[in-house]
Amino acid sequence: MNKRDLVQYYIVNQDLIMSKGKTAAQVAHAATLSTINLMSSQSTFPERHDDFLEWVQTGMKKIILKGKQAELEKLEKRGFFSIRDSGLTEIKSNSLTDITIPPMEKYEAKEIVGHLTLLKN
Repeated sequence: MNKRDLVQYYIVNQDLIMSKGKTAAQVAHAATLSTINLMSSQSTFPERHDDFLEWVQTGMKKIILKGKQAELEKLEKRGFFSIRDSGLTEIKSNSLTDITIPPMEKYEAKEIVGHLTLLKN
């Protein structure tokens, strides 16, 4: 059996000014939400359940990308997991901070996020 390259991508809103800690917290929210959703019997992506389980068993590879507000809004409209901030610290309430896609083969994800670049700092 060929080894599959399952990856979960997190896209952080580069149009917001967030500290490294705030960014890390938003990605952590997204990781938690997506895990709860993918483990649920009412998952948004039931077709991804087996990929999710395999991803967990093979190291949970994650890649953090950056995207502009408009790009995140497009992905949100497609139904991917979105995180909106409560506005208690650095940014205004309801700001779209992160979009997360469920774990999938890297080649599949490339069609969705292949034009985005890595979040480096």
